[in-house]
Amino acid sequence: MAWPIVKLCLAAYPQVWQRLAVPSDNPRAEAVGPDPDRILLLGPGKATGYGVSTHELGLGGHLARNLAALTSRGCGVDIVADPSMSAADAGVVIEWSRLERFDALVLTLGGGEVLRMRSIFAWRRDVTTVLDTIEERGGGVLQTFVLGIAPVDELLSLPGPLLRIVNANAVTLNEISEELCATRSSVTFVPVTTPSGGPRVALESHTYAHWARELAPAIASRLTHVAVPQKLNPQAYSAADSNPAAEATANDAAFDGSVLTANSVAVALEKVMDAARLMFGTTGAAVTFHDQQAHWFTSTSGVGDLRREEAGAFCSTAFTTEGLVVLEDTLLDERFADHPWVVRGPLIRFYAGYPISTPSGEIIGAVCIFDTTPRIFDSSHETLLRELAQRAQAAMRLQ
Repeated sequence: MAWPIVKLCLAAYPQVWQRLAVPSDNPRAEAVGPDPDRILLLGPGKATGYGVSTHELGLGGHLARNLAALTSRGCGVDIVADPSMSAADAGVVIEWSRLERFDALVLTLGGGEVLRMRSIFAWRRDVTTVLDTIEERGGGVLQTFVLGIAPVDELLSLPGPLLRIVNANAVTLNEISEELCATRSSVTFVPVTTPSGGPRVALESHTYAHWARELAPAIASRLTHVAVPQKLNPQAYSAADSNPAAEATANDAAFDGSVLTANSVAVALEKVMDAARLMFGTTGAAVTFHDQQAHWFTSTSGVGDLRREEAGAFCSTAFTTEGLVVLEDTLLDERFADHPWVVRGPLIRFYAGYPISTPSGEIIGAVCIFDTTPRIFDSSHETLLRELAQRAQAAMRLQ
């Protein structure tokens, strides 16, 4: 009885979700590393990426980076998402998918069914059918993770009583899903919580990062060929890792700037720069390098003329710090307040950079983002900037 009233209210009131950004890039996210895990992320809702402009900032991107950090390996996440996808639709997609290509499947079911007040009998039937299809198509060994349905308070404009009914229905559907998952050895139900611990969920990068942090350990622990290491934040990898002689050679070798002249490297670094500017929505971005004599910029965008002789404090800070460097307002830091890039062109007020390193750990450059206004840097974005730096490192190692 509630669905006709919900449907009427949805048509009568402007809806928050209709104003949210939606990713328009390739529905795939990747974290650089050896022997990458392959994950299929499928469903409506959380898989769609509402609220962010790129999948790198959505659930897929955050999941790839968090899982790679846990396993010390790469991770690729293919995303098949549609806001109108029902559980029955997901079953059809799975029927035609090549599941043998993937190590794990993540399902985000229940978006539209919660609003349509799907009956518990129909939901139980549809989810059972989906899980049966996965078991048949995946040979009974494909590790599957069903992510719970989140509250809808921040997404829908509905009268309070209706919101409570819809959220109560979400709780009921989650209970059924968890019950069905518990009967299958290769299926895990992962409940969703809110970053704040309260009842409201805002679809934004910070929330997707929170869900990925909850989901990644469950996936890592169920991939039986993965031994989760104690080091959770690998900075780089190299073929020399398993070869002591090669490792010694790599560690002793100095950075050769001539590698940057290769066309394939230049193209790859340009892509890293463009991705940084797009993902963070900043005025400008750059990929910078240095040797004993000088700083230089292989790729810059949106920041005007960055004179090398004026690199000074910006580059020296980035190149002497092993981790993330963030200046949310350059005028508030005495090291930068009088810098030519701050008081004259390009008038940088925000800066963040992550170092690019050699296999031996020598810092040779940085991936940087700039803006002409102060910004708050979301701590969940550190893994994204680190991933871009690792892509730059990987591009040079291919030469």
